[in-house]
Amino acid sequence: MRRQKAYKDFKGDGPVIVLLHGFLSSSKYWTKLQPHLTRAGFRVITIDLLGFGRAPKPKSSEYDYDAHVTHINTALRSLRLDAYKIIIVGHSMGALLASKYARRHPLRVDSLVLLHPPLYADMREAKTTLRDTGRFYRFLLDSRYRTFGWMLVKTFLRYRIAAHTKHSRERSLRNVIEVAEVFGDLDSITAQTLLLVGSKDRPVYAANVANRSLSDNIEVVVEDATHHSPVQNTLLVHTLVQAFIQK
Repeated sequence: MRRQKAYKDFKGDGPVIVLLHGFLSSSKYWTKLQPHLTRAGFRVITIDLLGFGRAPKPKSSEYDYDAHVTHINTALRSLRLDAYKIIIVGHSMGALLASKYARRHPLRVDSLVLLHPPLYADMREAKTTLRDTGRFYRFLLDSRYRTFGWMLVKTFLRYRIAAHTKHSRERSLRNVIEVAEVFGDLDSITAQTLLLVGSKDRPVYAANVANRSLSDNIEVVVEDATHHSPVQNTLLVHTLVQAFIQK
């Protein structure tokens, strides 16, 4: 990254695609997908979200939607993209932030691709579902000894868990994922949007989408995929993204 900043511009003369990674990840998450998009002629921008990877990790930040969207805006201004309408591709928490960004800045977003966002109906469902993942996950979220647990996770999964702090991890979870605002954002978005849901992801996501009436600008695609299809089924995701953008 240029001067170790929290973004990378892969250049190109085509439409601008901004890639936003998910929770506990970084821009390295896009290592497999980015080359496909670049070869297809897009100008690809990857951003490390606030508190993760090489991005700043201020202790005082609430790591809420305001803080994350401001950080994304700062990166786009640094790249002098204020005059461009951009395509945002977000994964998981990055998809939530993409939705919020499009809602707040509708004139700056050409289209959205939302890959496996946490589609919770409300805060209670979000908190309950996350804790029902398993005993160890509950320990990591709620135990008074969870700092020790996360030290173990970072040790054994250091190639999968991006650099972050306790503040960026816990506050991003609480103030972005668990507030469960995604359906309100989807109801307000005007940009053409592709929403990818994986049949091998948390069942509650597909169930909630099936029970909602979404506006005509949102295309829902359900694929035989896990939560991490950008890594595990990169060709599928690239094909979906390119076909959607070029419609």
